[in-house]
Amino acid sequence: MTERARIVEICDQYIAFVANGDVDAVMALYGPDPVVEDPIGSEPKRGRDAVRAFYQGVVDMGVTLSMARIGPVCVVGHEAAFSFRIDVELGETTLSMATADTMIFDDDGLIVSMRAYADGEADPDES
Repeated sequence: MTERARIVEICDQYIAFVANGDVDAVMALYGPDPVVEDPIGSEPKRGRDAVRAFYQGVVDMGVTLSMARIGPVCVVGHEAAFSFRIDVELGETTLSMATADTMIFDDDGLIVSMRAYADGEADPDES
């Protein structure tokens, strides 16, 4: 089982890698057969090729992301939940939202599943 500290570290790396558009680094966090549902309610992306295409699509949109964790990473066993703020630069407009992601990890500390609860109406500065 992966230690809590390692899971927290992986969640923070995930936020940094996505914000920096580093698809290879994001994919290095995932196991051999990942599933991503981002946002919740969308068709899950299954397998490394589909997950890579999803993150590459985010990068290819050409938006600038800044992301910062809000609060602690909650870890129970091999699962984690954490919230973060996303600021999307859209030309002269910035879209800010709060999101909460949940992840399941395998025994090697690789992400098996990620689900994103992005809330475009939530104020990321509200506590």
